[in-house]
Amino acid sequence: MSDGDRTGTLPVLNEQRAPKTDDAAVDARTRLREAALDRFGHQGVHATSTREIVAAAQRNPSAITYYFGSKAELVADLLREVNREQSAIIQRQVALAERIPRPTPTEWVAAAVGAANGMLATERGCLLIRVWAEIDADDPESVERFLASDHPLARTWRRSATATFPDLPPVVVIARNVIVLRTLQWITVRRAGRILRSARPEWSTDPESTRPFLMELGLNILTPKTTVTEFDLESI
Repeated sequence: MSDGDRTGTLPVLNEQRAPKTDDAAVDARTRLREAALDRFGHQGVHATSTREIVAAAQRNPSAITYYFGSKAELVADLLREVNREQSAIIQRQVALAERIPRPTPTEWVAAAVGAANGMLATERGCLLIRVWAEIDADDPESVERFLASDHPLARTWRRSATATFPDLPPVVVIARNVIVLRTLQWITVRRAGRILRSARPEWSTDPESTRPFLMELGLNILTPKTTVTEFDLESI
């Protein structure tokens, strides 16, 4: 699995496309992906065997190798879907920052909270969150590496963040935003697990139930004044 595939939330959007296949092959790939997502999301990536996946998808034992190459590539395929969803957080913030007038801190935080809550609104989103969480635990600095990288989306996001909070030193703005994003991710992963275990899924009643708390949390981290002017981001 490549570094780009292993990154969890907020990574490079992967624009790869599956090779053209006939309808039967597409159906087989879809059944394998859906069976894997269900098993990975409920019982874990590492705890799920390829034998369980092919049995659930009603395919022969060599199907994963034939259609994906390996279990690792099947996981990478699912992560690309997570990447498209989760990168929406920073894409929304970048889009906000490009407008005139620039966004308020409340609008900036709302973009992240809305994107995170959006994934919790469906069972599929919750399953994808759980898959991402396990892979992220294997590489716990992937998000931070991406946000500090020279990738165009990361560079634009850093400029957007510092423009939105002009009264704070840039290094403080970036550090605080990383803390907010990671906190949102931690809460989202925990909520996804509880929702999937619940007899009455939360998305059937009020998927936005935590918005006021998350908004307050984000603003309390991002907006206070600071006496810090410079420090090494890698030290935190």
